[in-house]
Amino acid sequence: MGGGKSAVLKHIRKNNFKCIDEPARQILKEQRRIKGKGVPEKDPELFCQLMLSRSVHLFQSNADYKDTVVFDRGIPDMIAYADLFGIDKNIYMNAAKVYSYNNIVFMFNGIEEIYTTDDERKMNYKAAEKFGFNVKEIYKELGYYVTDVPYMSEEERSSFIIETIEKII
Repeated sequence: MGGGKSAVLKHIRKNNFKCIDEPARQILKEQRRIKGKGVPEKDPELFCQLMLSRSVHLFQSNADYKDTVVFDRGIPDMIAYADLFGIDKNIYMNAAKVYSYNNIVFMFNGIEEIYTTDDERKMNYKAAEKFGFNVKEIYKELGYYVTDVPYMSEEERSSFIIETIEKII
């Protein structure tokens, strides 16, 4: 849809890696289903806090997992959401420092030709591209090594990620 990340994660799962879905889509789907306020168009601050809470929960519930865990989005992404909505980002910065991941982050740059919106993704391509750039800069500022995933077939992108992970294990 945006950068091909979801399709690549499906391939990575098939290679016996545990993958954790992004919290934004989970929260949006849940909140819209119950007609809750925790969506950007109603209460962006509540939306961000729900995502942060879910992200911390996902981090903690996988912290003792012995093998590699691939997170679709991490806690530092929540800083970019706070920026997007003009919300005080101190708690998100604090959370990113308390809960740190492996230092390699794989970045999927948006591809305009395949980018689409849906019930959860309402941001246009240009806004999503700007958001993605901010996410990348936040990870770099926090000391993560950001690796751009080259645009190739889903299988080749999956192999690129898996091979990189296996080099560091």
